[in-house]
Amino acid sequence: MKGSGRRADRIALLAVVAAVLWQLAPLLTPPYATQAIVGTDTYRSHDWLEVAKLDFYARKSLLEWGQIPWWNPLLAGGTPQFSHPSDGTAGPMILPSLLVGETLGMKLNLLLVALAGALGVLLLLRRVIGVSPAAAAVGAVAYAWSGWLPSRAAVGFYESCLMAAWPIVLALWLMPGEIKERRRRWAVAAVIVWALAVQLQLALPVLVLFMIVIAATAAVQRRLAKKPIDKQNPAAGLTILALGGLLGAIKFLPMLDLLGRGDFREARLYPTHPDAWYRSFDQLWYALFHRVPAVPLYDADGAPRVQEYMTLQPGLGALVLAAFGAVVVARRWRIHKATPFLVAGALFLYLSFGPWAPLDAFRGIRLLPLFGSMRGPLRYFNYPILLMICLLAGVGMHQAGALLRHRKRALWAAGIAVLLCLPASLDSRSLYRSSFLYAAETLPTPTLWRSEGLSTRSGARSPTLNLRKYGNVRRGVPTIYVPEDIPMEVPLLPAVWIEADGKTTPEPKYIGEAWVLDATAGRAEVVAWRGAELETAHTLTRPATVVLNQNTWDGWTCGDRAVTAHAGRLAFEAPAGEGLTTTCRWRPPGLAVGASLSLLGLVGTLALWPWTRRRPGRRTL
Repeated sequence: MKGSGRRADRIALLAVVAAVLWQLAPLLTPPYATQAIVGTDTYRSHDWLEVAKLDFYARKSLLEWGQIPWWNPLLAGGTPQFSHPSDGTAGPMILPSLLVGETLGMKLNLLLVALAGALGVLLLLRRVIGVSPAAAAVGAVAYAWSGWLPSRAAVGFYESCLMAAWPIVLALWLMPGEIKERRRRWAVAAVIVWALAVQLQLALPVLVLFMIVIAATAAVQRRLAKKPIDKQNPAAGLTILALGGLLGAIKFLPMLDLLGRGDFREARLYPTHPDAWYRSFDQLWYALFHRVPAVPLYDADGAPRVQEYMTLQPGLGALVLAAFGAVVVARRWRIHKATPFLVAGALFLYLSFGPWAPLDAFRGIRLLPLFGSMRGPLRYFNYPILLMICLLAGVGMHQAGALLRHRKRALWAAGIAVLLCLPASLDSRSLYRSSFLYAAETLPTPTLWRSEGLSTRSGARSPTLNLRKYGNVRRGVPTIYVPEDIPMEVPLLPAVWIEADGKTTPEPKYIGEAWVLDATAGRAEVVAWRGAELETAHTLTRPATVVLNQNTWDGWTCGDRAVTAHAGRLAFEAPAGEGLTTTCRWRPPGLAVGASLSLLGLVGTLALWPWTRRRPGRRTL
């Protein structure tokens, strides 16, 4: 039986890996994998390009200049990059972009999180809930083939895509075993949390809330069963999150400083826009079956809203089995190991209706840290619903197999369930191809090196201008605009303003990228932008102030020159002399403390790992 069980586990593992690879094949098919970064609708590629331009610049800074990209002088008139919530430099998920470029690198990260998530579902079903290998494989394949991840890729919401890896964190946290074995898993889970949290942004508090609900429900179950409450799992969950936070502190502390200055995505108004909530069961039907509701929603400008943020699409087979599994768990809710996931999924389903639920629970949750910054809570809240459906599908498949009382019949039933999920997979996987069809337009580098401004008068969020920002970073041209996710005062002026139709309007007040405040004292010019280093050449007949067309920020040093500010621009005091140069460098505030905390997190993670040799022997899932 042991040999047979191991063989069944291996087959289940291979089946899940094959399902993931098949689902993401359109994303990784040459030449699209390495060239295509936008789809037919460039507006929907906007968020993807927001991350891609940061990955491109990080790669250039690290590999060509040998510098960490603390500062990006090409965005928004100069802005902190390492501290930016969308920048992945501080975590291991930047490695694919460094190795193969941002176009393929970001897609490989999608493959990694898809694999991690599907294998996590397999482990949750097999090792935590305790279903058969075939039933666990059905739930994991349903997860791998669901429309949630490809729909997030279709709208370009790269950071949200990383949520797909959550099940592996939950599995490593909850799987039983000897304490040494469990500590190894917790250490690995902490590293994965760190890797994801660097770019997870507003999704991270949802993970924390999800874990709290699971732990609380398990505690209630044990209390009702008159058993002592297991304090180890909550402590382990807290340890995993704390170590993950400490490992990423080198970014998180500078990021908090940046967000505090920029009023990061603060939702002053209660979110009610079209994709903020499920407004009706018609939209939930759309989410489950990817069928457009009878009354589609529209943006404020009257354009139809493509509601991919709402999509779950787990497949018909998964839905049928999940309904059966929900009945099984509900009948034995006091003792069933899937009860915490059923409760958590049901809670988030309720939360996903927001003000359209009988009682708007989000108004209370909105007072918690970071939840108040959510402009579209549904983008995060509906993920636990998908996870619940897939886990319940595994439970339903396990119970169906038990009722059939014949191994071959159970395998046939599992195969039929998977086939019923295939139409949903065929529909959702096509989104990977339609979302990435074309390479971004290569714009010529101008003869005169000067800043370009994206005009808000004709709508700076238009698809053309979103592509322009990415294109300008690739060709090394400074772009001045107000970033939509980190609003801040940008007092700089470009040489020309670019309208949405591509027309340019000169800015008469533009002086240059560097100038001397007292023009009679001499002249200055920028020699190069190199990551966090801005090199300026100046010839002065007397000491004077040199001003750069870059945002000022705490953390600038210009060698032995005194750093000042002029109307929000970076400036320094330069001595008299001919052919002198000054290099200004920037480091994020809070970097030293953050680095110390990250070192502490590394020590804590290594201390958690038991360094004694493991006993020989092979384990199954």
